[in-house]
Amino acid sequence: MTQKPQQQPQTQFYLVGKVPVEWTEEPDGSVTVRAFNPLLGGFVTDARYYGAVQFEDMGRVQRIDRAAFEQAVRELQAAYSIPA
Repeated sequence: MTQKPQQQPQTQFYLVGKVPVEWTEEPDGSVTVRAFNPLLGGFVTDARYYGAVQFEDMGRVQRIDRAAFEQAVRELQAAYSIPA
C-alpha cells in the first residue's frame, strides 16, 4: 500500500502598509495570518490582515519574498526599540 506524500504548508509574505504579514495556507485549506506587532515585540495572529490581503484594492499590499519580509521586521524592531 502506498501512501500519499504529505503536503507542506505554503507560506507567503506581504507588506500591508509597513506591517510584515505572514500568510500560511495548510494542506486542508485553512489559513493562518500573523502580523508583526512592534509594540508587543513579535508576531500576533490578526484576522484583520486576512481581509487586507485577500481583498486588496487600495494599493497598500505588496507581496514580497522572505528576505524582504525579514528586513521589514528588523526595520520595525529597530524603529520601536527602546534605547538603553
